[in-house]
Parts: sequence; structure tokens; C-alpha cells
Amino acid sequence: MKNIRAMDIRAALCDAVGEIFCQPHSQSLELLRQALERESYETARDMLSALIENAELAARERIPACQDTGLLIVFAELGTDVLITGGTLREILDEAARAAWKQFWLRDSLNPRPVLGPGADRFPDSVSSHLILHLDQVPGDALTLHVALKGGGAENCSALRMFLPTAAQCEIEDFIVHTVTSADGRPCPPVSVGVGIGGNFETCAILAKQALFLPRDPGDEVPRIRDWEQSILDRINREGSGVQGMGGQTTALAVRILIRSCHIASLPVAVNLDCHCHRHTTRVL
Repeated sequence: MKNIRAMDIRAALCDAVGEIFCQPHSQSLELLRQALERESYETARDMLSALIENAELAARERIPACQDTGLLIVFAELGTDVLITGGTLREILDEAARAAWKQFWLRDSLNPRPVLGPGADRFPDSVSSHLILHLDQVPGDALTLHVALKGGGAENCSALRMFLPTAAQCEIEDFIVHTVTSADGRPCPPVSVGVGIGGNFETCAILAKQALFLPRDPGDEVPRIRDWEQSILDRINREGSGVQGMGGQTTALAVRILIRSCHIASLPVAVNLDCHCHRHTTRVL
């Protein structure tokens, strides 16, 4: 068994947050530059230039790339030959999240008592308030942490629909495209679009979130799905309202789809949007 200490996990998560609070994913930044190169509408060019300049300045000065420093999302892959010492993974990551928020002076955007109103203690002891953890066990002797800071604007524009199993692919595509284009400038486009299809009510939403972690290049994955992703992306950019909802050729930077089998009586589909910052990274211990 490989022993992984709590202090090493805490250090890895703090390092990950320290990387992404002040800069977007490198692939997203490159896609923004490519969008600027092909853009002809002057207002959109000005907005894209500002987004790129903001990203570069935030990374250089180590200040938040966005005032919404987000909610921490972690997809953890725990190897079967790993023994974590010093606490449960959730406890360790929660402690690390607290430390990272203080270390990097991130905005506290959490309401521990939604609906009932904010409590006096903005950082309660409840571990669920600090991060969303999705834990999976995999073969091997490594712990992999896929980490994201997710803002509220793009999250609020996400959607889930339970289709009938007889739904055609074009109906699903219409739902995905409408979810993105009807959001206009609220999710801070150009957006990244994660789509989850299958599973059940909650699984398709998790798949959509997880799809946002996929690489932005096709790689050697299923060609048919990659072709459909590109087709949806092209349509979004034809029909969407452009950069920050102010026009131009680029409403979305990428569309990624994850599919899982589901019950024969249902066909759940979820769409999760992420803003142009796309603050994602990975750590392997």
C-alpha cells in the first residue's frame, strides 16, 4: 500500500487553488486568442482583448481573475492501493479549502443557510459548505485531484431535462443549444459547455460537470461524439449572442459530452456552463 499523508494532500489542494484563482486553464486562454484572431466585429474584438489582458494581468499580479472566486469542486480518483493517513479525504480537503481561502484572500461567497438566510458564522464547521467532492475508486497507487473553481453566474444558467427515451438526437441538440443561447451574456461568454447524457437525474448533472474537465482537443476518442460536439459548437456560435452577449462570432469555446447508459424509461440530459475563465487544474499524488 502507498501511504499518502494528510499534509501532502492539503499542500496539493492549496497549490491547485493558488494556480487557478488567478488564471484560466491554458487551453481556454489559447482558445480565446484564436477567437480574437478570427473575429471581425470590432466590439467583440475589444471584449476578447480585454478578457485576455485581464487573464494575463491577474496571473502576473496574482490577483483573482474574477471577483467571483467561486465554489471549490473536486473530482477525486482514489487508487485501490492507497492508504490516506491523518483523516478522511473530505476532512482533509475541507481543511485545505479553508486554508486556501485565507492564504489567497478569496471572497467568501458561501451562504451556509440558504432560504433561511445567512447565519452569523460565514464559515461554519459543516464540511459540505466548503467544497463539493465527487469520489471514485480506481486501480493503482495514486490519488488524483481534478480541481475547479466554479462561479455562480455560469452555474445559474445550467439546466437539466428528463427526456422521453424516444427523443431524437436533434431534440437533445435543440435543448443544449437553447440552454446556451438563451443565457445571453449572463454566464460571461465565451463559455465552455459540458453535457451529460444518461445515468439518472443526479448522474447526468455530475457527468455534465465532469465533461468540463475533458481536454479541449479531440484526441483519439469516439469520432461520432466528437463530430457531434463540433456540430453543436458551430451552431451555438451561429445562433448565440457572442462575446459577453454583445455580438461576434464566439459564444462558446468548446462543447464536451459524456454519455452513460440509463433506464429504458428515461433519457436524462444536463447542460453545465462555465465562464471564459474556466479555472480547472489537476494534481496527482
